[in-house]
Amino acid sequence: MWTALNTLGYTPYHFKEVKKNIQDRHLFCWREALIAKLYGSGKPYGKADFDKLLQHYDAVTDAPAVNFSEELIAAYPDAKVILTKRDPNKWLASILRSYHAVIESKVFRVAAAMDPGFSMLEEVLRLVLCHWTGGDWRNRDKLIEGYHAHNELIRDIVPPENLLEWAPEDGWEPICKFLEKPIPEEPFPHSHKGDRVAEGLTMAARLRLAKGVLQTAVVPVLLTSVACGCLLLEYGGPYWAGVKSVVGSKMGSSWPWILFGTPIVVLKTWSYVTNR
Repeated sequence: MWTALNTLGYTPYHFKEVKKNIQDRHLFCWREALIAKLYGSGKPYGKADFDKLLQHYDAVTDAPAVNFSEELIAAYPDAKVILTKRDPNKWLASILRSYHAVIESKVFRVAAAMDPGFSMLEEVLRLVLCHWTGGDWRNRDKLIEGYHAHNELIRDIVPPENLLEWAPEDGWEPICKFLEKPIPEEPFPHSHKGDRVAEGLTMAARLRLAKGVLQTAVVPVLLTSVACGCLLLEYGGPYWAGVKSVVGSKMGSSWPWILFGTPIVVLKTWSYVTNR
């Protein structure tokens, strides 16, 4: 749906926007809003909060925005709502490939332990799932129940004239008629962006993990290289011969490249990762 709305000229908010708006503290805001909604801790989000959070967007799709469907519809009562009808089992499979896959990824767990930002992201993903399942986020049956409950809620609170129930196989025509937009010439996009977001988050976690490892390793490696260089300058030939006899016997003719090339490789890799 994000791709379709974007094609029609809208600027829709999707989960990926959370990462793009790190400097504006979107992740913190959604965490704060979810905790207030689920546990009654803190001030519930209302129109003023959503006006600020979504000021650069004119449509919303995906969590965490859809977790606040009731609040958003109350804040913007004239908004048009497209309720996407999907096979519940296919929807569940999509959730397992995206949110569950990220949370249960070992790489992501390690990144969350190292970095407060990843830790908060993991918490937001869990809170989203907890909202749909009544707190039992691993329960697949509860997820299906949450899917049906969400659809019934939308039908109950949205005026019929503002609601379109739509399935992916319906294509462009119903959406364009509902939104009063011309039908694009290109085929309707059927790719699910959530899967790519999950891949992106997992890749970001891998880079963060690599950055942490390299930051830990770079100093010892460089110090070893500097020490070797100092000894070489101080003792010249005898030191070189000694190193060659000990290290060279294990590594053959490649030992000088390994001994002095490793710090260069580490430095270049560290520079690449830290600038991602």
